[in-house]
Amino acid sequence: MREERVRGALPAGTRIGRYRLEEALGDGASGVVYVAECAAAAEDADGNVRTPAVGTRVALKLIHTHLIKNKQVSRRFQREARLLSGLRGEHVVSLLDYGELSDGRLYMALELAAGEPLDVVLKTGPLQVQRAIGIATQICAALDTAHEAGVVHRDLKPGNVMVADASGEHPRVQVLDFGLAKLLRAEASQSLSALTEQNMVFGTPEYMAPEQARGDEVDIRCDVYAVGIVLYEMLTGTVPFQASSAVSVMTSHLMDAPDPPSSRAPKANIPPAVEAVVLHALAKEPAKRYPTAGALSEALQRARQEPQNVAGTIPPPSDDAISKSDTELALPFAATQRISVDQVLQSLPAPRRSSNFWWWIALVAALVGIAAGIFVSVVTE
Repeated sequence: MREERVRGALPAGTRIGRYRLEEALGDGASGVVYVAECAAAAEDADGNVRTPAVGTRVALKLIHTHLIKNKQVSRRFQREARLLSGLRGEHVVSLLDYGELSDGRLYMALELAAGEPLDVVLKTGPLQVQRAIGIATQICAALDTAHEAGVVHRDLKPGNVMVADASGEHPRVQVLDFGLAKLLRAEASQSLSALTEQNMVFGTPEYMAPEQARGDEVDIRCDVYAVGIVLYEMLTGTVPFQASSAVSVMTSHLMDAPDPPSSRAPKANIPPAVEAVVLHALAKEPAKRYPTAGALSEALQRARQEPQNVAGTIPPPSDDAISKSDTELALPFAATQRISVDQVLQSLPAPRRSSNFWWWIALVAALVGIAAGIFVSVVTE
Protein backbone atom coordinates (compact mmCIF):
# COMPACT_ATOMS: atom_id res chain seq x y z
CA MET A 1 0.00 0.00 0.00
CA ARG A 2 1.28 3.42 -0.93
CA GLU A 3 -0.27 5.26 2.02
CA GLU A 4 2.78 4.33 4.12
CA ARG A 5 4.86 6.51 1.80
CA VAL A 6 2.31 9.33 1.45
CA ARG A 7 2.39 11.99 4.11
CA GLY A 8 -0.83 12.24 6.11
CA ALA A 9 -2.61 9.49 4.16
CA LEU A 10 -5.66 7.79 5.65
CA PRO A 11 -5.78 3.96 5.89
CA ALA A 12 -7.53 1.79 3.33
CA GLY A 13 -11.21 1.29 4.08
CA THR A 14 -11.79 4.81 5.43
CA ARG A 15 -15.11 6.28 4.27
CA ILE A 16 -15.06 9.75 2.75
CA GLY A 17 -18.64 10.67 2.01
CA ARG A 18 -19.97 7.81 -0.10
CA TYR A 19 -16.48 6.67 -1.15
CA ARG A 20 -14.31 3.94 0.38
CA LEU A 21 -10.56 4.58 0.13
CA GLU A 22 -8.39 1.83 -1.38
CA GLU A 23 -4.86 3.28 -1.53
CA ALA A 24 -3.07 6.60 -1.61
CA LEU A 25 -1.64 7.71 -4.96
CA GLY A 26 0.24 10.79 -3.80
CA ASP A 27 0.05 14.12 -2.06
CA GLY A 28 0.71 17.73 -2.90
CA ALA A 29 0.24 21.28 -1.73
CA SER A 30 -3.55 21.10 -1.94
CA GLY A 31 -4.40 17.61 -0.75
CA VAL A 32 -3.94 13.83 -0.87
CA VAL A 33 -5.18 11.76 -3.82
CA TYR A 34 -6.50 8.22 -3.33
CA VAL A 35 -7.91 5.44 -5.43
CA ALA A 36 -11.42 4.98 -4.05
CA GLU A 37 -14.58 3.06 -4.83
CA CYS A 38 -18.03 4.58 -4.85
CA ALA A 39 -19.76 2.58 -2.11
CA ALA A 40 -23.19 4.22 -1.99
CA ALA A 41 -25.53 6.02 -4.35
CA ALA A 42 -26.58 9.60 -3.76
CA GLU A 43 -29.83 11.09 -4.91
CA ASP A 44 -30.44 14.69 -5.78
CA ALA A 45 -33.55 16.69 -4.97
CA ASP A 46 -35.40 15.15 -7.94
CA GLY A 47 -34.61 11.60 -6.86
CA ASN A 48 -32.18 10.98 -9.71
CA VAL A 49 -29.03 9.00 -8.94
CA ARG A 50 -25.92 11.11 -9.45
CA THR A 51 -22.80 9.82 -11.10
CA PRO A 52 -20.53 8.01 -10.46
CA ALA A 53 -22.47 4.79 -9.97
CA VAL A 54 -21.88 2.39 -7.11
CA GLY A 55 -18.78 0.29 -7.76
CA THR A 56 -17.07 2.93 -9.90
CA ARG A 57 -13.41 3.45 -9.04
CA VAL A 58 -12.33 7.07 -8.95
CA ALA A 59 -9.39 9.25 -8.02
CA LEU A 60 -10.56 10.97 -4.85
CA LYS A 61 -8.80 14.13 -3.77
CA LEU A 62 -9.20 15.13 -0.13
CA ILE A 63 -8.25 18.77 0.41
CA HIS A 64 -5.90 19.58 3.29
CA THR A 65 -7.74 20.83 6.35
CA HIS A 66 -5.75 24.06 6.61
CA LEU A 67 -7.08 25.15 3.21
CA ILE A 68 -10.74 25.18 4.25
CA LYS A 69 -10.57 27.14 7.51
CA ASN A 70 -11.64 30.21 5.54
CA LYS A 71 -15.33 29.81 4.67
CA GLN A 72 -14.80 31.87 1.53
CA VAL A 73 -12.65 29.07 0.16
CA SER A 74 -15.36 26.52 0.89
CA ARG A 75 -18.03 28.62 -0.82
CA ARG A 76 -15.82 29.24 -3.83
CA PHE A 77 -14.96 25.54 -4.01
CA GLN A 78 -18.63 24.59 -4.20
CA ARG A 79 -19.37 27.28 -6.78
CA GLU A 80 -16.46 26.44 -9.06
CA ALA A 81 -16.87 22.66 -8.64
CA ARG A 82 -20.37 22.95 -10.10
CA LEU A 83 -18.83 24.55 -13.18
CA LEU A 84 -16.00 22.03 -13.50
CA SER A 85 -18.28 19.02 -13.03
CA GLY A 86 -19.77 19.87 -16.42
CA LEU A 87 -16.37 19.95 -18.15
CA ARG A 88 -16.12 16.97 -20.49
CA GLY A 89 -13.64 16.15 -23.23
CA GLU A 90 -11.61 13.29 -24.65
CA HIS A 91 -8.39 14.65 -23.15
CA VAL A 92 -9.83 15.98 -19.89
CA VAL A 93 -9.89 14.07 -16.61
CA SER A 94 -13.44 14.89 -15.58
CA LEU A 95 -14.63 15.99 -12.17
CA LEU A 96 -17.41 13.52 -11.34
CA ASP A 97 -18.51 14.51 -7.85
CA TYR A 98 -17.61 16.84 -4.99
CA GLY A 99 -18.70 17.48 -1.44
CA GLU A 100 -17.90 18.64 2.06
CA LEU A 101 -17.55 16.44 5.14
CA SER A 102 -19.07 17.29 8.50
CA ASP A 103 -15.71 18.57 9.74
CA GLY A 104 -15.41 20.97 6.80
CA ARG A 105 -12.96 18.96 4.70
CA LEU A 106 -13.58 19.24 0.97
CA TYR A 107 -13.26 16.40 -1.49
CA MET A 108 -13.62 15.80 -5.20
CA ALA A 109 -14.03 12.55 -7.14
CA LEU A 110 -12.24 12.55 -10.48
CA GLU A 111 -12.20 10.14 -13.38
CA LEU A 112 -9.48 7.54 -12.72
CA ALA A 113 -7.14 8.12 -15.64
CA ALA A 114 -5.06 5.36 -17.19
CA GLY A 115 -1.30 5.56 -17.55
CA GLU A 116 1.28 7.46 -15.57
CA PRO A 117 2.07 11.15 -15.04
CA LEU A 118 4.24 12.80 -17.66
CA ASP A 119 6.79 13.80 -15.03
CA VAL A 120 7.34 10.08 -14.35
CA VAL A 121 7.67 9.40 -18.08
CA LEU A 122 10.29 12.15 -18.36
CA LYS A 123 12.48 10.62 -15.66
CA THR A 124 13.94 8.38 -18.36
CA GLY A 125 15.02 11.44 -20.38
CA PRO A 126 13.69 13.68 -23.16
CA LEU A 127 11.24 12.39 -25.75
CA GLN A 128 11.65 12.08 -29.48
CA VAL A 129 10.45 15.18 -31.28
CA GLN A 130 7.43 13.55 -32.95
CA ARG A 131 6.28 11.97 -29.69
CA ALA A 132 6.65 15.30 -27.84
CA ILE A 133 4.59 17.06 -30.51
CA GLY A 134 1.88 14.39 -30.30
CA ILE A 135 1.60 14.77 -26.54
CA ALA A 136 1.65 18.58 -26.72
CA THR A 137 -1.16 18.73 -29.28
CA GLN A 138 -3.35 16.54 -27.06
CA ILE A 139 -2.61 18.81 -24.12
CA CYS A 140 -3.71 21.73 -26.29
CA ALA A 141 -6.95 19.90 -27.13
CA ALA A 142 -7.67 19.50 -23.42
CA LEU A 143 -6.97 23.17 -22.80
CA ASP A 144 -9.24 24.22 -25.67
CA THR A 145 -12.07 22.23 -24.08
CA ALA A 146 -11.53 24.02 -20.78
CA HIS A 147 -11.03 27.47 -22.27
CA GLU A 148 -14.24 27.22 -24.26
CA ALA A 149 -16.00 26.59 -20.94
CA GLY A 150 -14.33 29.64 -19.38
CA VAL A 151 -11.86 27.65 -17.27
CA VAL A 152 -8.15 28.53 -17.11
CA HIS A 153 -5.94 25.76 -15.73
CA ARG A 154 -3.26 27.97 -14.11
CA ASP A 155 -1.13 25.05 -12.90
CA LEU A 156 -0.34 23.00 -15.99
CA LYS A 157 2.79 20.89 -15.51
CA PRO A 158 3.92 17.32 -16.31
CA GLY A 159 2.55 16.06 -12.99
CA ASN A 160 -0.94 17.10 -14.16
CA VAL A 161 -0.68 15.28 -17.49
CA MET A 162 -1.50 11.56 -17.60
CA VAL A 163 -0.03 9.51 -20.46
CA ALA A 164 -1.34 6.05 -21.35
CA ASP A 165 0.73 3.77 -23.62
CA ALA A 166 3.65 6.17 -23.29
CA SER A 167 6.03 3.86 -25.15
CA GLY A 168 3.57 3.00 -27.93
CA GLU A 169 3.05 4.71 -31.27
CA HIS A 170 -0.11 6.51 -30.17
CA PRO A 171 0.07 7.60 -26.51
CA ARG A 172 -3.22 8.88 -25.09
CA VAL A 173 -3.07 12.04 -23.02
CA GLN A 174 -5.45 13.39 -20.41
CA VAL A 175 -5.03 16.55 -18.35
CA LEU A 176 -6.26 16.78 -14.77
CA ASP A 177 -6.66 19.38 -12.02
CA PHE A 178 -8.44 21.86 -14.28
CA GLY A 179 -9.21 25.02 -12.40
CA LEU A 180 -7.79 23.71 -9.13
CA ALA A 181 -5.98 26.97 -8.43
CA LYS A 182 -9.19 28.85 -9.11
CA LEU A 183 -11.13 26.48 -6.83
CA LEU A 184 -8.87 26.96 -3.87
CA ARG A 185 -8.20 30.68 -4.13
CA ALA A 186 -10.20 32.86 -1.78
CA GLU A 187 -11.91 35.98 -3.10
CA ALA A 188 -9.29 38.69 -2.85
CA SER A 189 -7.96 41.78 -4.55
CA GLN A 190 -4.63 41.87 -6.34
CA SER A 191 -2.86 43.25 -3.29
CA LEU A 192 0.38 41.93 -1.86
CA SER A 193 -1.58 40.03 0.75
CA ALA A 194 -3.68 38.44 -2.00
CA LEU A 195 -0.54 37.53 -3.91
CA THR A 196 0.89 35.87 -0.82
CA GLU A 197 -2.34 33.97 -0.21
CA GLN A 198 -2.46 32.69 -3.78
CA ASN A 199 1.09 31.40 -3.67
CA MET A 200 0.35 29.58 -0.41
CA VAL A 201 -2.27 27.57 -2.29
CA PHE A 202 -1.18 26.98 -5.86
CA GLY A 203 1.39 27.48 -8.53
CA THR A 204 4.57 25.76 -9.63
CA PRO A 205 7.31 28.35 -10.25
CA GLU A 206 9.02 26.45 -13.09
CA TYR A 207 5.81 26.56 -15.16
CA MET A 208 4.45 30.01 -14.25
CA ALA A 209 3.88 32.63 -16.92
CA PRO A 210 5.49 36.02 -16.17
CA GLU A 211 2.13 37.67 -15.51
CA GLN A 212 1.28 34.88 -13.08
CA ALA A 213 4.56 35.36 -11.24
CA ARG A 214 3.77 39.07 -10.94
CA GLY A 215 0.36 38.32 -9.48
CA ASP A 216 -1.47 39.94 -12.40
CA GLU A 217 -4.83 38.79 -13.68
CA VAL A 218 -4.29 35.90 -16.09
CA ASP A 219 -6.14 34.54 -19.09
CA ILE A 220 -5.85 31.49 -21.34
CA ARG A 221 -2.44 32.65 -22.60
CA CYS A 222 -0.85 31.72 -19.28
CA ASP A 223 -1.77 28.13 -20.14
CA VAL A 224 -0.19 28.59 -23.59
CA TYR A 225 3.03 29.62 -21.84
CA ALA A 226 2.87 26.55 -19.60
CA VAL A 227 2.47 24.27 -22.64
CA GLY A 228 5.60 25.93 -24.03
CA ILE A 229 7.48 25.03 -20.83
CA VAL A 230 6.21 21.44 -20.88
CA LEU A 231 7.14 21.06 -24.55
CA TYR A 232 10.59 22.54 -23.84
CA GLU A 233 11.06 19.97 -21.09
CA MET A 234 9.89 17.08 -23.28
CA LEU A 235 12.39 18.07 -25.98
CA THR A 236 15.39 18.84 -23.76
CA GLY A 237 14.83 17.00 -20.47
CA THR A 238 14.98 20.27 -18.51
CA VAL A 239 12.81 23.30 -17.90
CA PRO A 240 14.19 26.58 -19.28
CA PHE A 241 14.61 28.27 -15.90
CA GLN A 242 16.12 26.56 -12.86
CA ALA A 243 17.46 28.11 -9.66
CA SER A 244 18.02 27.36 -6.00
CA SER A 245 14.88 29.23 -4.92
CA ALA A 246 11.35 29.67 -6.19
CA VAL A 247 11.75 33.46 -6.18
CA SER A 248 14.81 33.21 -8.43
CA VAL A 249 12.92 30.98 -10.87
CA MET A 250 10.01 33.41 -11.04
CA THR A 251 12.40 36.32 -11.52
CA SER A 252 13.88 34.47 -14.51
CA HIS A 253 10.41 34.12 -16.01
CA LEU A 254 10.05 37.88 -15.67
CA MET A 255 13.48 39.00 -16.85
CA ASP A 256 15.47 36.32 -18.71
CA ALA A 257 15.22 35.00 -22.25
CA PRO A 258 15.10 31.19 -22.49
CA ASP A 259 17.97 29.34 -24.12
CA PRO A 260 16.91 27.86 -27.48
CA PRO A 261 15.98 24.20 -26.92
CA SER A 262 18.60 23.09 -29.46
CA SER A 263 21.35 24.60 -27.31
CA ARG A 264 20.18 22.51 -24.35
CA ALA A 265 19.83 19.32 -26.39
CA PRO A 266 22.15 19.64 -29.41
CA LYS A 267 21.89 15.91 -30.22
CA ALA A 268 18.09 15.86 -30.27
CA ASN A 269 17.82 17.18 -33.84
CA ILE A 270 15.05 19.60 -32.93
CA PRO A 271 13.73 21.08 -36.20
CA PRO A 272 14.06 24.89 -36.48
CA ALA A 273 10.29 25.35 -36.91
CA VAL A 274 9.52 23.32 -33.78
CA GLU A 275 12.07 25.33 -31.82
CA ALA A 276 10.52 28.56 -33.06
CA VAL A 277 7.06 27.44 -31.90
CA VAL A 278 8.43 26.81 -28.41
CA LEU A 279 10.08 30.23 -28.27
CA HIS A 280 6.92 32.02 -29.43
CA ALA A 281 4.88 30.20 -26.77
CA LEU A 282 7.39 31.46 -24.18
CA ALA A 283 7.15 35.13 -25.11
CA LYS A 284 7.21 37.36 -22.02
CA GLU A 285 4.22 39.40 -23.16
CA PRO A 286 0.96 37.45 -23.52
CA ALA A 287 0.10 39.36 -26.71
CA LYS A 288 3.19 37.91 -28.41
CA ARG A 289 2.25 34.28 -27.73
CA TYR A 290 -0.23 32.14 -29.60
CA PRO A 291 -3.65 33.53 -28.66
CA THR A 292 -5.17 30.10 -27.97
CA ALA A 293 -4.07 26.56 -27.29
CA GLY A 294 -5.62 25.62 -30.62
CA ALA A 295 -3.42 28.14 -32.43
CA LEU A 296 -0.36 26.65 -30.71
CA SER A 297 -1.44 23.15 -31.77
CA GLU A 298 -1.89 24.28 -35.37
CA ALA A 299 1.58 25.86 -35.34
CA LEU A 300 3.07 22.60 -34.07
CA GLN A 301 1.34 20.60 -36.77
CA ARG A 302 2.64 22.99 -39.44
CA ALA A 303 6.12 22.69 -37.96
CA ARG A 304 5.85 18.89 -38.14
CA GLN A 305 4.91 19.10 -41.83
CA GLU A 306 7.44 21.82 -42.71
CA PRO A 307 10.27 21.46 -40.18
CA GLN A 308 12.43 24.18 -41.79
CA ASN A 309 9.68 26.77 -42.21
CA VAL A 310 10.37 29.03 -39.26
CA ALA A 311 8.43 31.85 -40.91
CA GLY A 312 5.25 29.81 -40.74
CA THR A 313 5.36 29.71 -36.94
CA ILE A 314 4.67 33.40 -36.27
CA PRO A 315 1.60 33.71 -33.99
CA PRO A 316 -1.39 35.62 -35.31
CA PRO A 317 -1.80 38.99 -33.60
CA SER A 318 -3.94 39.03 -30.48
CA ASP A 319 -6.96 41.29 -30.48
CA ASP A 320 -5.39 43.46 -27.79
CA ALA A 321 -1.92 43.52 -29.32
CA ILE A 322 -2.20 45.28 -32.69
CA SER A 323 0.11 48.25 -32.95
CA LYS A 324 2.65 49.75 -35.29
CA SER A 325 5.47 47.89 -33.57
CA ASP A 326 3.59 44.61 -34.03
CA THR A 327 3.21 45.32 -37.75
CA GLU A 328 6.89 46.06 -38.04
CA LEU A 329 7.75 42.85 -36.20
CA ALA A 330 5.55 40.85 -38.56
CA LEU A 331 7.19 42.16 -41.74
CA PRO A 332 10.22 39.80 -41.68
CA PHE A 333 7.88 36.82 -41.26
CA ALA A 334 6.36 36.85 -44.75
CA ALA A 335 5.26 33.32 -45.60
CA THR A 336 7.58 33.14 -48.62
CA GLN A 337 10.68 33.89 -46.58
CA ARG A 338 12.94 31.53 -44.67
CA ILE A 339 14.37 32.94 -41.48
CA SER A 340 16.51 31.58 -38.70
CA VAL A 341 15.69 30.82 -35.09
CA ASP A 342 18.17 33.56 -34.15
CA GLN A 343 15.91 36.02 -35.96
CA VAL A 344 12.94 34.71 -34.00
CA LEU A 345 14.82 35.32 -30.75
CA GLN A 346 15.77 38.83 -31.86
CA SER A 347 12.21 39.66 -32.92
CA LEU A 348 10.63 38.55 -29.66
CA PRO A 349 10.00 41.47 -27.30
CA ALA A 350 12.63 41.82 -24.63
CA PRO A 351 11.53 42.03 -21.00
CA ARG A 352 10.74 45.58 -20.07
CA ARG A 353 13.44 47.01 -17.87
CA SER A 354 11.87 50.24 -16.75
CA SER A 355 14.05 52.74 -14.96
CA ASN A 356 11.05 54.03 -13.11
CA PHE A 357 11.82 53.96 -9.41
CA TRP A 358 8.35 52.95 -8.33
CA TRP A 359 8.20 50.09 -10.83
CA TRP A 360 11.28 48.59 -9.20
CA ILE A 361 9.86 49.14 -5.73
CA ALA A 362 6.68 47.28 -6.79
CA LEU A 363 8.71 44.41 -8.25
CA VAL A 364 10.79 44.02 -5.10
CA ALA A 365 7.70 44.18 -2.91
CA ALA A 366 5.96 41.55 -5.05
CA LEU A 367 8.92 39.21 -4.80
CA VAL A 368 9.05 39.67 -1.04
CA GLY A 369 5.35 38.83 -0.90
CA ILE A 370 5.84 35.74 -3.02
CA ALA A 371 8.73 34.59 -0.86
CA ALA A 372 6.69 35.07 2.30
CA GLY A 373 3.78 33.12 0.83
CA ILE A 374 5.95 30.22 -0.25
CA PHE A 375 7.67 30.13 3.15
CA VAL A 376 4.36 30.05 5.00
CA SER A 377 3.10 27.36 2.64
CA VAL A 378 6.12 25.15 3.30
CA VAL A 379 5.91 25.68 7.05
CA THR A 380 2.16 24.92 7.21
CA GLU A 381 2.46 21.78 5.12
